[in-house]
Amino acid sequence: MEPLRDLLQRHLFTDPLFDQNCYVLRRRDTERCLVIDPGLQADAALRFLAGEGLDVDRILLTHGHPDHLAGVPAMKAALGCTAAIHPEDRWLLAEAGAFPGIPAGPPVVCEDDLSAGQVIAWQGLEIAVLHTPGHTPGSVCFLVGPDLLAGDTLFRRSVGRTDLPGGSWESLLFSIQDRLYALPPETVVHPGHGPSTTIGEEMRGNPFTLHPTFP
Repeated sequence: MEPLRDLLQRHLFTDPLFDQNCYVLRRRDTERCLVIDPGLQADAALRFLAGEGLDVDRILLTHGHPDHLAGVPAMKAALGCTAAIHPEDRWLLAEAGAFPGIPAGPPVVCEDDLSAGQVIAWQGLEIAVLHTPGHTPGSVCFLVGPDLLAGDTLFRRSVGRTDLPGGSWESLLFSIQDRLYALPPETVVHPGHGPSTTIGEEMRGNPFTLHPTFP
């Protein structure tokens, strides 16, 4: 069998306002995709999908903040796909149009729930759902072989903020140190904002987890 990175393409679309990352995952030998966290850059992602003739099976959300899901209604309307979020972040869906810089739009509807330990079977591949509360109660990360789509849980040399409603520094630190840092150090972390990193690099150099006082 081909190595997973040879089977899977990852395309990145970054919103220039919030520096928020939307990812499109495609299995190379199909025309099928998943979309992770479509925000204000959803139109650019839609143009890419149309230009490549790709179909989206599902939208997966790492958490319920508006900068990560503002593009869900437009993407669902254009593609006819469903969306999934952890149920502990459903209360945030109503806030999607009440965030500075996010234009009011149709309500964000997620048909499906994600759960801790869930394994999503997609196009012959497996995507593990890691529940990593702290930034929000329902924050999750998606592990696809050697790659982690980390949302706003872990960044390069930083971590997700915990001063918004539902945030918890203690929960975030536990999620990172006990769940993410248990992954192989060579795991590549693709965060919700900013550049990629690895688990090993953050274990060695992330100041928020090396010196875990309240930020």
